[in-house]
Amino acid sequence: MELIWNEINAVRLICRGSEQTELEGALPPPQGRSVAEILDYTAQTELESCKCEAGRLSLGGRITADLIVSDENGDRYAFSSESPFAHSVSDEAIETGMLASAHAMIAALSVRRATDGRIMLSAAVDMEYSVTTAAPLRVLSGVAGVSDMEIKTSTQDFCRRVELGSGMLHLSEELSESGADQVLSHGVTLSVRDTAFESGGVTVSGIAEVSIIAKTAEGEPVQITRSLPFRENVATDGTADEVFAAAELRSSGVRALGTEFSLISVDADIELRVFALRRGKITLPLDAFSPSINFSCLRRKTALLSALGGADSAHTLRENLTVPEGLSDIFSTVSARALPILTNKSVDRGEMSLEGVLMTRLIYRSASGRLYAFNEDVPFSIRTAAPQDAQSAEIRLGCTASVTGGSSRSAQITYNIAVRSEFFSIAEAEAVVGLAEKSADEAAEPIPSGLIVHTAAEGDGVFDIARRFRIPSSRIIELNPSLADGVKAGDKVLLVV
Repeated sequence: MELIWNEINAVRLICRGSEQTELEGALPPPQGRSVAEILDYTAQTELESCKCEAGRLSLGGRITADLIVSDENGDRYAFSSESPFAHSVSDEAIETGMLASAHAMIAALSVRRATDGRIMLSAAVDMEYSVTTAAPLRVLSGVAGVSDMEIKTSTQDFCRRVELGSGMLHLSEELSESGADQVLSHGVTLSVRDTAFESGGVTVSGIAEVSIIAKTAEGEPVQITRSLPFRENVATDGTADEVFAAAELRSSGVRALGTEFSLISVDADIELRVFALRRGKITLPLDAFSPSINFSCLRRKTALLSALGGADSAHTLRENLTVPEGLSDIFSTVSARALPILTNKSVDRGEMSLEGVLMTRLIYRSASGRLYAFNEDVPFSIRTAAPQDAQSAEIRLGCTASVTGGSSRSAQITYNIAVRSEFFSIAEAEAVVGLAEKSADEAAEPIPSGLIVHTAAEGDGVFDIARRFRIPSSRIIELNPSLADGVKAGDKVLLVV
């Protein structure tokens, strides 16, 4: 038999999952500096490589810890330290050249001063990954010279994400802040708020939340938080009815211009990428038969991955943190920082639910002038809209925290949580990818003959009845015209075999 093929061009999901890797190690301070006390710490992680090889997915990245400490003389300074990590996922379905995407998130973090004076890091990193292929899927379309070939098909909707354009935005601002003499650390969280076609491209608008811990001329730490709007037109190749944008921080720098100027300079390079959704339909062969040729269908399971767009959302949470027993009362607060850790997510029926904790570190000053710090995990729960057909989502979280009130034993923290989501749906099916001779047992199965009245079972269609009795579907319709509108369970179908 000379088979006739059709090629299906759609993104197919090969595998996806989540893995965790743990890191343990020392964080060496700058040469010649000592660490007597850890005041503040946070960390971020980044995947730098994601590569498909035969039977495996190789992931590599690094975690960067940022610390604010004081030395034996009470001088406060900041330093960063990096720890690389590598991980691999085994799956025989993975082939070299397939497409892979992955995202790393910190799942646990602890930084402590050991008894020997070393600074020890303990961290867990969650990595969500997916492997896809856009290679054409070859499916059965027919058999040359066989005119009575019948194929049962299913039409599937699919949607592909296409990048329309990208650009780099340089954000530069000078913030008025009296008393800041030196910047110890900073963080920038980005959120896209709007996209619009104009001026021959797509204008992307958003907010950069900047959180800074600086040191005064007297050596005291202070926190500064600002919301900086950005707006940039990205040149695009074509237009679309549905677009969304993503903002990625590529580099940032914050420095104090001196107490005489009362200014802090903020510079950030932000990559903006604009995507369109291209919708279409594909037809998959689910089954086939011929009254004149006896064969079996070879099927392959496939999962069609459809992109459903992305969205950024902002959420505000307020929570009171209580000073642990044994620590002095709060005279004045210094800073609050939060690391968002996602513990659970679900997407169903047009809604996405996220649960997690905000690993918060609060620094405050007692009446004696001494600085104290403590950690508290604050749970959060977010519900936001999702596309109706969405079944999964890739999530990135960012958070800025600031002290907005309190008392001697508690501090009210306001959290601004930025959620970046990209949604997907998955349609699973078995497609006919070839034919084979029937086995002896299958070929020997008797087929009734003569005048038959068949009672349709649940799920039966004209094709299914025709394949069972190996007669053309057109003959069944001729004898039973009412079946042209569909078959119902219990219908009596007249057959001549």
